[in-house]
Amino acid sequence: MAAQIADAEGIDAVTLTRIALDANVKQPALYRHVTGIEELWTLLSLRAREQLVIALEDAIADTTRDASVVAVGRAWRLFVQQHPGLYSATDRVASVGDVDIERSLARVVSILSESLSGYRLTQTQRAHCARSLRSALHGFCVLEKDNGHPEPYAIEKSLTQLLELFCRGIETLEKNN
Repeated sequence: MAAQIADAEGIDAVTLTRIALDANVKQPALYRHVTGIEELWTLLSLRAREQLVIALEDAIADTTRDASVVAVGRAWRLFVQQHPGLYSATDRVASVGDVDIERSLARVVSILSESLSGYRLTQTQRAHCARSLRSALHGFCVLEKDNGHPEPYAIEKSLTQLLELFCRGIETLEKNN
């Protein structure tokens, strides 16, 4: 229910009062399931990352190199477009300090690293590239979701160019190995 509210109305619409009202229960009944709004945001963040991982895994199946990077970028963007409120929950909780959150984030980075497996990179280079790709995609998609791209340029073209630049940068790393 919280994820549906978040996607329909934004993460700020997710409150325990609202969920109790929609569920037709008294708010104290919710405390049998969560300790408070922070735990609910954590659960939403975990759900968002789990669903993102599934979308990314599906996207990179049977792809390699540039096609894999492009597939990850498009899948990430589509996920954020389809689940804007749920995705916003990933920014509501710290990425460190909670074992489950850290594990869910590691799974996302692992899939991104897997998408780079067709390139001749050292393990360290691949890890850095996966983190960089996550940062680029997260930033791009959050800016788009929050109307942070006010320029009249085609956003799809901007994403394609970002991914092409990323792929060419990886090729530079390959040449230096």
